[in-house]
Amino acid sequence: MWSFSRDQTLRSCERKYYFQYLSHAYLNSPDPWLRQIALLKKVKNMPMWQGECVHEAIAEFLTQIQGGRQVPFESLALALQQRMVRDWTFSEKRQFREEPGSVGRSGVALFEHEYNEVPPETQIADLVNEAREMLGSFYRWAQAHPSFLADFKTAKRRWIEPPPWGDGAPGFAVGDVQAVTKVDLALHLADGQFRIYDWKTGKRPATEKGGASNSTQISIYMLWPHLVMNFPLGKVGSSLVYLGEAQAQEVSFHLDEELALETKQIIRSSVEQAQRWENYAKSGRLKIENIDFADSVNECRKCNYKSVCRAALTRRVIP
Repeated sequence: MWSFSRDQTLRSCERKYYFQYLSHAYLNSPDPWLRQIALLKKVKNMPMWQGECVHEAIAEFLTQIQGGRQVPFESLALALQQRMVRDWTFSEKRQFREEPGSVGRSGVALFEHEYNEVPPETQIADLVNEAREMLGSFYRWAQAHPSFLADFKTAKRRWIEPPPWGDGAPGFAVGDVQAVTKVDLALHLADGQFRIYDWKTGKRPATEKGGASNSTQISIYMLWPHLVMNFPLGKVGSSLVYLGEAQAQEVSFHLDEELALETKQIIRSSVEQAQRWENYAKSGRLKIENIDFADSVNECRKCNYKSVCRAALTRRVIP
């Protein structure tokens, strides 16, 4: 399978790509090094975890609305708090080390706990409040949007955080490779239009260049209804909704023929590159000691895999 996030990993660091996708590391691997890699695959940093918690709360809100139920904000916020406190307690105690198979079910494995790099001023209450503010930003946006809830309720079909694999999963074929499009919300509207939403828990980039990867990602997502369900490009629209400020910022996109061709070429080139790496790995020509590090040492400091890749790297030591 191919995904935008997989492409971004390969672009950022070839070693990280190897650990994440080509190492064949499992929690029950007989090799301790591979077991360590398998655990580190599950590690997330605090902002990523916060974002996932907010996404889960939004998905619950939409699922309840789909079932015809009203969802008070305080009810959503309380569930968000309970989930985050549970996750934090599990991670802070490093239970993921003793129970790696329960990560995701019983709690989370945070990068900052794994590497003892939690900023001294960090408090779980502050992290919960930040997530609550993001959720509040979404809630206010949804209530104030002129058509969002009406469109959602009357849509012919809805996809709410659909699984990225299995029958009917969003995506399309690129040759013999399945391109995964992990949408947050997609709607086949009553008027025949198709709309995709992607929630971003950060702030809107200050410049167009700063949001280039986001626009590429959403362009890839818009190819899914066009290529698989035969929606004309003119009937497919999307929005990035940035929740990092009190008032959500919505940026809308449409895909014309020229941009669609450009996006397809980006995907094909990325798939071809990924396939070359797969072939190198299968043929035994890919050795970790021959793969270069990321361009920036700061990138290595933030990487899940630094304990198996650059074990001597700390904040005080620059090799």
